[in-house]
Amino acid sequence: MLEMERDFDSKLRIQSSSSPSSSSHNNNGNVQRSKSFAFRAPQENFTIQDFELGKIYGVGSYSKVVRAKKKDTGIVYALKIMDKKFITKENKTAYVKLERIVLDQLDHPGIVRLFFTFQDNYSLYMALESCEGGELFDQITRKGRLSEDEARFYAAEVVDALEYIHAMGLIHRDIKPENLLFTADGHIKIADFGSVKPMQDSCITVLPNAASDDKACTFVGTAAYVPPEVLNSSPATFGNDLWALGCTLYQMLSGTSPFKDASEWLIFQRIIARDLRFPDYFSEEARDLIDHLLDTDPSRRPGAGRGGYAVLKNHPFFEGVDWKNLRGETPPKLVLETMAQSGDNDHDPGSPFNPTHIGDSSMTQNDGNVGVLSSAEATSHITRLASIDSFDSKWYWLNTFCFAHIVCLYICPFSAFLNKSDSLLCEISW
Repeated sequence: MLEMERDFDSKLRIQSSSSPSSSSHNNNGNVQRSKSFAFRAPQENFTIQDFELGKIYGVGSYSKVVRAKKKDTGIVYALKIMDKKFITKENKTAYVKLERIVLDQLDHPGIVRLFFTFQDNYSLYMALESCEGGELFDQITRKGRLSEDEARFYAAEVVDALEYIHAMGLIHRDIKPENLLFTADGHIKIADFGSVKPMQDSCITVLPNAASDDKACTFVGTAAYVPPEVLNSSPATFGNDLWALGCTLYQMLSGTSPFKDASEWLIFQRIIARDLRFPDYFSEEARDLIDHLLDTDPSRRPGAGRGGYAVLKNHPFFEGVDWKNLRGETPPKLVLETMAQSGDNDHDPGSPFNPTHIGDSSMTQNDGNVGVLSSAEATSHITRLASIDSFDSKWYWLNTFCFAHIVCLYICPFSAFLNKSDSLLCEISW
């Protein structure tokens, strides 16, 4: 175990007693599964103190994405900070590993890039490409709704990236305006692969300990963009993402999602009933494309059926789009966040994100306990997992539990120890 903990090499090696070699597609045509895999994005031995943290870009169920500037290089990243305790409790380890593995293997200008990963005793970190232009959702909110030319340009860039994702044998499963990010110059990138699903013929190499649900019918995604077949517990298909694209295009043009209602239950009822209403100002081309993307039969959605993405890209709505030079085109001008809007955010760049709850080395010490170990001393005793890829919830709980008890018995009054009501791991001042 100690040897594994010290191994901070950029290669993850999962030993198998039955086979020393890597595996590819098996006879059943299943996803490639490898026992030895070299990552492009290395696992670094960084700490959170190596970064200047700025505003929070977004918050998920077990993670935050924070603007982070590396102190020695000045390079800005979007740092995804994931709570180990929550990941372990909610059995999300496989999803985290899968997201890391998928991002490492994707290479497209319309997808956020993963640069490196690291971790401490409490959190896993992914250093992602920082998209300084913000979310598509924010642009829709600031403008009310987008012009058809703007929507066409952004939808085309999403289609271009989705075509690549699907060609790699992946379903994103959470396409929505919040996960479509702008670069500083206004081009779209798809982010958040936390719900990604490799299909049977995927080109992505998946490690044995990073596999998601095989039937791909687990409910994931966001209510307003979930297709009816998912609500009916049907297996996921590429058509799921195309439905979400149709919802997103509708929202760009109208300012609201097509099935918006007062509750998720009512949203689901409208989706199942396909209660779809178009504003009068939608062009015939936009109405027709959205109508087909929101077909209740996923195999009939443009891009999913016979003819593939050629059918979608040749739709009249995209007339005039130069598909071969999308990234070379001048994008629409972004509406930037005003100072007043920025002031409403408690985590704007002028008010850096406080990292005390995400890394043990920045937690305050309890001056009342003379015997409290320093952060460095405690860290030398606590088992540090080598990388996201070697993160194992069983070892995490075993190591933190055992060391926490030793420290408590050494430095805490026994009565105080008995009165601890919260998690032992969080109560200890390292």
